[in-house]
Amino acid sequence: MKMIQKMPDIWDDIEFMTSRNSVLGQLACCAVRQTPYTSPDQLRQAIEEMAYAISDLGEYFYTNCHELQNMMRRYFDECPTIQEWNVPKKGNHQTVFVSRFDTPNPDYDFIDLDALARNIAHGITLQEKYDGLHD
Repeated sequence: MKMIQKMPDIWDDIEFMTSRNSVLGQLACCAVRQTPYTSPDQLRQAIEEMAYAISDLGEYFYTNCHELQNMMRRYFDECPTIQEWNVPKKGNHQTVFVSRFDTPNPDYDFIDLDALARNIAHGITLQEKYDGLHD
């Protein structure tokens, strides 16, 4: 299993400018990557809710990786559709047995919102770092 690269601690302090559209784009990208389906339910609705929630930030804003991760987690609380992603479609099963011959039913899976917030912050920070904004 491939693990997400650990963010260098110093990146938590590096402030950079990002945009509302970068946040919305990373939300869509990370949600699609984390869902067990082709895309999470009501993805467009979730993006619209997030766009409304972050509208107070303006089109462009300064942030850092740690602040962005915390910000995303707070804004998720204002988005009911994103909150629904965190609940399995079929109950709340704690234990699932899987063998190499079968896979778990995706209806028992969910999107971890803490991981989603971290992945959004990680993706935007990497994008800004490697786009040459910070050397």
